[in-house]
Amino acid sequence: MATKYDNFIGWIGALSVVTAYALLTFELTNPKEVLYNTLNLVGGVCLCYRVWIDRNYSNVFLEIVFIAVAVYALAKIIL
Repeated sequence: MATKYDNFIGWIGALSVVTAYALLTFELTNPKEVLYNTLNLVGGVCLCYRVWIDRNYSNVFLEIVFIAVAVYALAKIIL
């Protein structure tokens, strides 16, 4: 069963992903910027943790893919 802490982590993840999406939609960032990809990475990690608590393995898989894409994009930008 999820605790308040687990739910808080989930909310951080959801807000991170929504913020990244909004920034991109309103053209305040672009997909090649560190900010956008960092928000997606943080969101993916937090949401992965949250769905893991619920043993929602299909969403864990989805979040792992999301995390991998964000890590790849950040590595490409930084390196």
